[in-house]
Amino acid sequence: MIEQSQFRKKLEELLEQADVQDKRLTNEQIKEFFAEDGLTEEQMLLVYDFLMSQKIVVSGYYKQQTTEQIDENKFSDEEKQYLAEYTEDLKAMKQEQEGERAELLKKAVAQDALAKSRLIELYLPQVVEIAKELHEEGICLGDCVQEGNVSLILALDMLPEDDADAFIQQEIRQGILAMMEEHKELKRRDKKMENQVNNLDETLHKMADEKGRGITMSELAEHMKISEDEILDIIKLAGEEMYDKFKEYKDN
Repeated sequence: MIEQSQFRKKLEELLEQADVQDKRLTNEQIKEFFAEDGLTEEQMLLVYDFLMSQKIVVSGYYKQQTTEQIDENKFSDEEKQYLAEYTEDLKAMKQEQEGERAELLKKAVAQDALAKSRLIELYLPQVVEIAKELHEEGICLGDCVQEGNVSLILALDMLPEDDADAFIQQEIRQGILAMMEEHKELKRRDKKMENQVNNLDETLHKMADEKGRGITMSELAEHMKISEDEILDIIKLAGEEMYDKFKEYKDN
């Protein structure tokens, strides 16, 4: 079983590889990269979630989603209004003709700009449906749609000759999922920072009350079992109020 420090190092190496490949990896590359490390299925899922939180597109990986019918009631009133207005705007576009998409995809593979422009119009309603399916509470539905639209435009610039339609849908899903994972990762970091600030604040009060005097940085670090640099980082993150509070306890 791979140790945590080695695991983190390998993730950093994988990110470097993705950077070289324009923020893209294949599912096969990832499996091969960790082939000798004996990762469990749960750990591999964490790898995929981490990569998506870093906006890395993983070709060939499909995050499992529920197949239940979309419950429109899960959307807020504001999101429902956004959907109604957005879908109404889409209705103004020229309707798709039989066989049109297949012909346009062939031209788009050959980098036909007009074909790409028309394909964007044809796929916009599909982007909305994918965004509605993948949407999770706490994430703006409009952001999901916009990220899907961006992923659609990017996908049209790198279409494969085979299964172009499936490729486009995969890229739309990957883009939305990556945005959502990035959002959740930021929330996790914010929550971690909040916990660290609260912990430091409580410890500072408690130690000052117990000792009846100012608390030094080294005493805080020893008590909390972290380095002085880490305490300084928490104080900087917390802002001026925490700095003034620490200075007050230190000087008393």
